[in-house]
Amino acid sequence: MVVGTLPGTIYPFLFNYLNMEGTQVMSATVLLNMPWSFKVFFGMLTDCVPIWGYRRRPFMVLGWTLCFTMLVAMTCMDAGAPYYPDDKYATMDPHDLTPEMIATFNESAHHVGGKFVFMMMIAAIGYVAADVATDAMMVEVAQREPEATRGYTQTTIYMVRTAFIMVSNILTGFAFNGKEYGGDFNFSLSFPQLMLVLSIYCFPVIPISWYFIQEDVHPGIIFRDYLAELWHLVQMRPMYQVIAYKFLAGIFENFSVTCFDPMQAYWAKVTPLNEKMMTIVGNGVFAITLYFTGKYGLQWNWRKMHAVTIVSVVVMEFIVTMLTTWDIARNQWFWLGVPVAEALPNGIAFVIATFVMVELAGEGNEGAVYGMVGSPLRRDQHRHCR
Repeated sequence: MVVGTLPGTIYPFLFNYLNMEGTQVMSATVLLNMPWSFKVFFGMLTDCVPIWGYRRRPFMVLGWTLCFTMLVAMTCMDAGAPYYPDDKYATMDPHDLTPEMIATFNESAHHVGGKFVFMMMIAAIGYVAADVATDAMMVEVAQREPEATRGYTQTTIYMVRTAFIMVSNILTGFAFNGKEYGGDFNFSLSFPQLMLVLSIYCFPVIPISWYFIQEDVHPGIIFRDYLAELWHLVQMRPMYQVIAYKFLAGIFENFSVTCFDPMQAYWAKVTPLNEKMMTIVGNGVFAITLYFTGKYGLQWNWRKMHAVTIVSVVVMEFIVTMLTTWDIARNQWFWLGVPVAEALPNGIAFVIATFVMVELAGEGNEGAVYGMVGSPLRRDQHRHCR
């Protein structure tokens, strides 16, 4: 819920409600996704530093507690009035705005977003820390599965995760579809009210992480020996090839433009509700793809499938971006429909990449290896699930 909802508030709240500039909105997106880039360090921490004899559960509890604290803090903050007192001003030609109209704009709205972006980034650090500990435990379980069925646990976990991201999109789609958010409804929740809802969802996860997850006591690892073993693993050909690929893929697959949100709002004229509804459909396709790939794709040629999926996504992204940019096809359903089609190759690529990570991880370094190889992958998935 939290992982799906916070990024989903950027477009309706920061861009439409507060009217922040495209560069500021893109910076907020980067800051919110930045903690995923440090998964390897969180992984090393959870691998090497047991708390009360446990390596995973305490970090889950600490991470979700930090996230919950930030959500409660944002609940108590004031979002202020929207930038435009009347939503019709947002779609008017700037030359048609009179000085009297401009005088009614809430110029201070631009400055409100910064504190919320900072709090959301700290919340993201919390749920990333919890996620890394969870991933490390998932690797331990997956490595115990028979080779013929290995991958079932991962696929099931990510299917459930995607299902709750769909729920979060439903929540933001209806709660943030008021006219002040660029939508059509006459009702909506305020940003602090939405944070209250997330706080209610987040709080039970804290005790659940401790009392409902079984973990064996671990004596800890000598950090010097841990680094030596990790360095030996990195020097192995399969490992450094995958790391090199993930590093380069993380650069070239995650290029974005600062004018993405203005293009979506002013050229494609996308409403928050339609954006969320199509995101829900895309996540549904993504979840179904996870299931069938996990069931039938274990014996595929992973290299060929990964290459095909990447080329497919690039071609589809190119078509929709160019046709919208040059005013050949500016339609919100065309703009939103292509990412739904991309969910199929994205889902295949995602599952294949997670299978590879489980095979590479060794005993005792599950968190670091999964974080090292999986950081660019997670950022790409969050961009898709936005």
